[in-house]
Amino acid sequence: MTRFASFQLTQSPGKPLTNAEITVDFLFPMRQEDLTDKILLVPENPQTLFHYKVRWLNRTTALISLTQIGSPEGQLVNVQITGAPTILPLIKKSVNAKLRPRIPLRLSSKTNLKNIPSRGPIPLKFNTPVNPKILESEVTLPIPGRLKPVRFLFNNKLYIDYSSWNYYPDKPFKQGAAYTLVLKPGICSMGGSQLLNKSIINYTIATSPKVISSKPEKNADSIYLYRNIEITTDKPLLSASLEVVDSTRNAAVPGNTTIKGNKIIFRPSECFMPDKSYKVRLTGESTEHEPMNEYVYYFTTVSMNNRLWVEVNLGDKHTMTVYRGNKALRTMLASGGKESTPTPLGTFYTKDRGHSFWSPRFGEGATYWVRLVDQILVHSVPRDHRWQLKEDEHEKLGLPASHGCVRLSEENAKWFFENIPGGTPVIIHK
Repeated sequence: MTRFASFQLTQSPGKPLTNAEITVDFLFPMRQEDLTDKILLVPENPQTLFHYKVRWLNRTTALISLTQIGSPEGQLVNVQITGAPTILPLIKKSVNAKLRPRIPLRLSSKTNLKNIPSRGPIPLKFNTPVNPKILESEVTLPIPGRLKPVRFLFNNKLYIDYSSWNYYPDKPFKQGAAYTLVLKPGICSMGGSQLLNKSIINYTIATSPKVISSKPEKNADSIYLYRNIEITTDKPLLSASLEVVDSTRNAAVPGNTTIKGNKIIFRPSECFMPDKSYKVRLTGESTEHEPMNEYVYYFTTVSMNNRLWVEVNLGDKHTMTVYRGNKALRTMLASGGKESTPTPLGTFYTKDRGHSFWSPRFGEGATYWVRLVDQILVHSVPRDHRWQLKEDEHEKLGLPASHGCVRLSEENAKWFFENIPGGTPVIIHK
């Protein structure tokens, strides 16, 4: 609404295109006060900022000097002036107008692009918004596809940036191939300027990540019952899903997957079962956003026949499980070391044992101890100086609580002491 005022937008000679001047003629004598807090500039792109200064040229005319911060140039700007005081008491003027600078159109995106995803998009960036009705007819695409302006959310509102476009092919580009996209001079900006010269964008398509090694290796046998799965690809991955499945039961092994550059590491949260075949399945996407082909291989674990072995799981809930071959004989709540005194991880073998011990250092003792390594024992919940069971420590079973040993209830410690012979493997993991 420009009633009782006229606006004129001019480009300041010799200054950058982000600088402009707006002359406002109110057509009525005004009080020449500071109008800074009465002016609101609303650009097409809400992320664009303006710095501006106002000075009076005469009693009816003000000059607003603009400096734009951010792109694109040549945006449609809504200029609002509210409550500008006139020379008449209590009479104020409020005016607004929509203005767009005329900016010479040019391509600002790179013209040589590498490792573009086979699904696209190819980015096209201009310095100023372009006319969408004209753009499609003036671009020669290497294969059929769609040109779409970039959309974005700002303060939960959807905006369209007609200076930024993406070309999506109707079918994927060929991996590793080179393509050319041509922009003709007839492309026109929203402000009416035309692209003066033909522009050519050359780009090459990325290739899928490929596996170059795995641990354990493909079709490996006699793999031990607890170990990480590690797969290395020929390029870094942005995301990956590594699944390990017990082939016999078709049951997934729980665990956590981490990515370190081009290495994908799966840490199981429980032991593998002996004499079993496991399927490893990896999918992922490179940092170039190119998906990899599904990679599948198998490995087989070591055979334990009818021998005893023990798993101590120090994950969220501390437990000990005793197996004979593939059969679980007994699962018990346990307590491994606190963060300050952690229980060592790895595979150990039961050694000497005794019915009780006393530790002057900690002022407590325990019963039914079995040595794993050095001073790391499997034993009962501790007893105090009166040889009374520490009930508060008993209640911590299932949680980290010890000085590094593996604690069990008195009943379970006695069972372990009496039933697990020397030389039995004990696998401790998180």
